[in-house]
Amino acid sequence: MENVEKGLPPGPSKRPVRLLSQFLRDPLQTFTNISKEYGDISYFKLGRQDVYMLNNPDYIERVLIYDHKNFKKGKRLEIAKRFLGEGLVTSEGEKHDSQKKIIHPFFLPKKISSFGPIMTKYALDMCNNWQDGSVIDIHKEMSKVTLSIICKSMMDYDMQSDESEEFGRAFTISKNYSKRLQHPLGHILDSIPILPKVVESRKAAKTLDSIVYKLMSTRRQEISSQQDELSSPSSSDKPKNTRDDLLTGLLLLGNLDRENNKTNKPNNSKGGDDAGDNQVMSDQQIRDHVITMLIAGHETTANALTWTYYLLAQHPEVEQKVFDEIDSVLKNNSSSRVKTGNGAIKFGEYRLPTTKDISQFKYIEKVFRESMRLFPPVWTIGRMVEEDYQVDKYVVPKGSAIFMSQYTMHRSPRYYENPEQFIPERWTDDFKRHLPRFSYFPFGGGLRGCIGEPFAWQEGILLIASISSYWKMTLRPNQKIKMDPGITLNPKKGIKMQLHARNPIPGNRL
Repeated sequence: MENVEKGLPPGPSKRPVRLLSQFLRDPLQTFTNISKEYGDISYFKLGRQDVYMLNNPDYIERVLIYDHKNFKKGKRLEIAKRFLGEGLVTSEGEKHDSQKKIIHPFFLPKKISSFGPIMTKYALDMCNNWQDGSVIDIHKEMSKVTLSIICKSMMDYDMQSDESEEFGRAFTISKNYSKRLQHPLGHILDSIPILPKVVESRKAAKTLDSIVYKLMSTRRQEISSQQDELSSPSSSDKPKNTRDDLLTGLLLLGNLDRENNKTNKPNNSKGGDDAGDNQVMSDQQIRDHVITMLIAGHETTANALTWTYYLLAQHPEVEQKVFDEIDSVLKNNSSSRVKTGNGAIKFGEYRLPTTKDISQFKYIEKVFRESMRLFPPVWTIGRMVEEDYQVDKYVVPKGSAIFMSQYTMHRSPRYYENPEQFIPERWTDDFKRHLPRFSYFPFGGGLRGCIGEPFAWQEGILLIASISSYWKMTLRPNQKIKMDPGITLNPKKGIKMQLHARNPIPGNRL
């Protein structure tokens, strides 16, 4: 405990280079070992960086909520700016606040509820494309369907399969390259443009930009055509633009700012830094909003669903309870297509779930919650200290890094009995009521917490109910499934699963 003698918290004080090597090789195990051995707060060096790890929910709550102004986002998110740009996930201060105000209306409860039919529609489309007995990579499938859902929900755009594949490949390359940049030599290697990985990453970045800018251009042409029609003499008989999605809103805001700028009119959009000195929302800024929404809006839920089906395949008794709950809520005896009072469609034995059913999926909610306990989509949060900060009896100096790991907190025996086991039944109302707030925080928390958390909960529950109405999945043998802790926690090489038809699927007859 050499650190304590220096007025530092306990921690692995020796061999910082060796510790850095261990962290780069297996950050999850490194954090787990440190939290188990050194407790609520620990100190160590990763290379030259002073790091304080908080493993106490009260300390984490102070940093993320009460004293959040004393911290800025960590270096991992600075690296993520390479492909995310200055969107909501990576921005700071007034820029972050301005962006959140723009996006917030699209994540109000009523708006999120309106996306329910989109979620179940794309889930059913995916189920229709599967074949009994075939083998799928569940992570790839969940990534495609959640990308399609966020694209339709927020952009009112139906992303085609080839576009989804192309976007997914480019994003994976960009994400993996960002992880490489965390290596001490990463930025040196990045400066050598002829290296294959550098060439590949820059090509991937161009692909992401190309897809997003094409989407923006197509929608802008649509808006322009509609405005021309409305300005024509006979426009009174023509319907006004009925789109109410984020992309259209951003483009209209950009157009308004441009018009104000052309005529030197004051702009009251209060865009802050995000809008620049002339309050103009540039194409680059719109691009950053869009790409952040597409990536952050699908990646976390895709991972959560992937790990959920991985766990269900290993726990058939839990899976059967999921099936039983679906049967009790969605099963009907009609063999014809019927629209129900709440807008759901009955066909064959099952109807599609709606948002009104979510309150009845109590066990599915527990399964999804427990899955995100063991495999939190966001596995750690980093902050940089702006001014010296007191934690317990220790002073954390300005310039230090603070890590708060959902992965270690969620597996703490202090808060969870048998923490390594998958036990959805643990999530009783009484258990949740007595659980400290930041002993479970899969989507972060505070003002910089995930704005899309309610969207993700709704999507996760509806997709599990939709998919598991028709399919059972089993793990293919002889797989070495490893976690890959990048910005999010995904399986390193996917997860192969075999499909087993559980019930007839409506298909294209709907």
